Amino acid sequence: MVALFRYVVVTNETWGVQMYKRLLGVLIALSVLVTACGGDSDSDTTDDAPVEQPTTAPTAPEPDDEEPATAPEPDDEEPATAPEPDDEESEPAEPEATPVPLTASFRGVTPTEIRIGITSLNAEMFMFDQGDLAAKWQVAVDAVNAKGGIHGRMLVPFIEVFDVILASAEAEAACVRFVEDEMVFAFVGWLREDHELCYTELNNTIAVNANDVSEEAIRRSNGMLFATEATTLGIELNMIAAAAADGVLDGKSIHVTVLATGESMLDPMVAALEAGGATISSTTIATEVSDVPSAEAEHDIIVQRIADDGPDLVYAPQTPELMAAALQRAGIEVAMISSEASGEEYLNFGVDPGAIQLHVYAQPPLKYIYEQGDPLLEECVDNYNNAQITDEDGNVELVNVTEDPDLPGNFSLLVRACQAVQLFTLIATAAGPNLTNETFLAAAANLGSIDMPGMTAASVYEGKTGVDDSPLVKAIWDPDEEEFVLAP
Repeated sequence: MVALFRYVVVTNETWGVQMYKRLLGVLIALSVLVTACGGDSDSDTTDDAPVEQPTTAPTAPEPDDEEPATAPEPDDEEPATAPEPDDEESEPAEPEATPVPLTASFRGVTPTEIRIGITSLNAEMFMFDQGDLAAKWQVAVDAVNAKGGIHGRMLVPFIEVFDVILASAEAEAACVRFVEDEMVFAFVGWLREDHELCYTELNNTIAVNANDVSEEAIRRSNGMLFATEATTLGIELNMIAAAAADGVLDGKSIHVTVLATGESMLDPMVAALEAGGATISSTTIATEVSDVPSAEAEHDIIVQRIADDGPDLVYAPQTPELMAAALQRAGIEVAMISSEASGEEYLNFGVDPGAIQLHVYAQPPLKYIYEQGDPLLEECVDNYNNAQITDEDGNVELVNVTEDPDLPGNFSLLVRACQAVQLFTLIATAAGPNLTNETFLAAAANLGSIDMPGMTAASVYEGKTGVDDSPLVKAIWDPDEEEFVLAP
C-alpha cells in the first residue's frame, strides 16, 4: 500500500489551523512534445507505358522498323519529366520551413536567450531531506536547452535559494533583483504566501509557481499567474467528482462549512455537490480567528447547527480536522468527506481517523505515479541522476535523488522543478518566435490538454491557473502506519 504523505511546518501565520496546513513546496502534497506520389496521373501513365507498348506492336507490324528511333523518345522523355511533378509538389513546404528571424521581442528575450528568475526554499532546518535545490532547477533548465531551447533561444536561469523562515523578505528582494537588475522575462520557481504578487501585480511579469497558490493571489495577478499544482478550489472539485463517481453523494444531504477566505469557492462547490446527486442542508461561513482555541470554539457552535439539521454528510474543505474534532466532542456521529489525506492533521487535534466515518480522496503520490512508469517523470529523474555538478573544491560529482524514505522532500522538489520548467516551456513554445507577455498569455489561453511529469492529466486554458487535473483516488486509514494509504 502506498502512503499519502503531507508534511507540515508550524508557522505564526493567520491562525492556528493554518499553522499545521502550510506545505513546504511539496505538501501533499511536500508532463513535450514520404510523400507518396503514386496517385499522380502523370506518374500512373509513366508506370503503364512499358506495358502498353507490347500490346500495340502486333497491331502495327509495318512501322516497327521506323519507330525504334522514335519509340524510345517518349520513354526517355517521361522519366525525365516524371520527377518534375514531385518537385513541384514538394515546393510549397519550403516556405513553411523557413525559420522566422529571432529578435529581442520583449524584456528578457533576446535573439539567443530567454532570461528567467528561479527561487527555491531551503527547509533543511525542519529535517527535510531536500538535496541540492539549485541543482534541481539547473538540471531541469539544461534538459530544455539540450533539446534546442525554445525556438532556438536558450533558457538563462538566475537561481536563488533562501531559508523558508526568511522567505518574505528574501523573496521580495529576489523579485526586485530579477526584474530590475537581471531583466528576466518570467519567474519560474517555488514560492509561497502570495509572494508571486511582486512579479504579477507589481512588475507586470509572468510567474509560474511550483506550488499551490491562493485565490487571493489568483484574483490580483490579472491572469499572469500559473501554478503546477491544482488550486484549492480545483482540488476540492476533483474530490467532489471522485466521491460522486463512488456514489458517496447520491441522495445525501450535506452541510458545508468554509472559511471567510474561501467564500468565493462556496458556490462552485455547492453546484458540484448538487451535480453529483447531493442536496445542501445548510452552509456556514466560519470567521478567521487568530488561535486554535478560538477556532475550536467556533466549530463547536457550527456543530450545534449541524445537529439541528441532521445531514447525512459534513464537508469542511479547509478545516476537516477541526470539524471532525468538534463532532467528536459533541458526540455526533455523521460521515464526512475530505481531501485531507495527512493523518498527522487529524491526530494533532485528537481525532482518530479510524474511529469516524471519513471518506477521503487524495491526489496519488508522486512516487506512486513514478513507480507506474510515467515516462516524463522517469526522464526527469534520469536527467537529475545523470547530471554532474562541481562542488566548492572544484570536484565534479554526480547529482542524485537519494533520500530518506521518511523525508521525501528531495524527490518531490525535484519533480516540482521539472513540472514548472516544463509548463513554462510548453506555453512559451506555443507562443511562437515573437515571445512577449501578450503572446505568452494568448498561447496559454488556447493550449488545452498538456503532458506533465508526475500528473495523470493536466490542462491550460483561459482562466485556469493550476494545471494539475489528476483524478483524486480513494484513501483509507492504516492504523498500523498511522497514515492514509491508497485503497486497494
